[in-house]
Amino acid sequence: MIAESLDYLRDGDNAIVTVLIGGALLLASPLVVPSILVLGYVSRVLRRTADGDDTPPVFDAWGDLLIEGTKGFVVALVYSLVPLAVFAVAAVFGVGAAVIGSGGGSGSLFGGLIGGALAVLLALAALAVSLVGLYVTPAALAAVADSGRIGDGFAVGTLWTVVTKRAYAIGWLTAAAVVLAGVLAVGVLSVVPVLGTIAGLFVQFYALVAAAAVIGWTWTEVRPVAADSTDTEPAERPAV
Repeated sequence: MIAESLDYLRDGDNAIVTVLIGGALLLASPLVVPSILVLGYVSRVLRRTADGDDTPPVFDAWGDLLIEGTKGFVVALVYSLVPLAVFAVAAVFGVGAAVIGSGGGSGSLFGGLIGGALAVLLALAALAVSLVGLYVTPAALAAVADSGRIGDGFAVGTLWTVVTKRAYAIGWLTAAAVVLAGVLAVGVLSVVPVLGTIAGLFVQFYALVAAAAVIGWTWTEVRPVAADSTDTEPAERPAV
């Protein structure tokens, strides 16, 4: 599947133009909106591949692209904020433990140890939540891309039936391997000052799209039955 994912964008009719636009958007991603547009393109890839269409989408209908990307951005943001909140609480406990421990006396020392232990436990919990978030987020993004409804990205019960399937685990690991290969390539290119870093953004976009294709193909196998229901009107799905 890795080889197929790397060929996915290259086999498209507008591969060069798409990569140039995608890389340029990543270059401007600090402005936020460009990164949302990239997420919109990723959503289109997820939806198309999940529906059995292996023709890469193009950057068009920018208004719809922004809407699709905003939905994906909200989902990704929420899944990233939860572990950050736990880390923040752990940091508060850690600082509190340091202040209490510096007060001197056996009581202060005991309180500092308790606070420090809680901070460590919370930090470990935040790490675990982060890993869970990384694992679930692709499924959540695929669910939203498939139905067009943000709420589907937070349907815990439905997502649980997806992420616990062996096929999803394999697809996730494959997509992660593609992203990791892209990161390594970016690291190599970054050795060249400025130009290498810029070129790395185009490689990063290519790897991101390839990983999205893997998740889309995987979604075909693991998507919930409800996602295939005819209750969703075609008008509710963003135009591509």
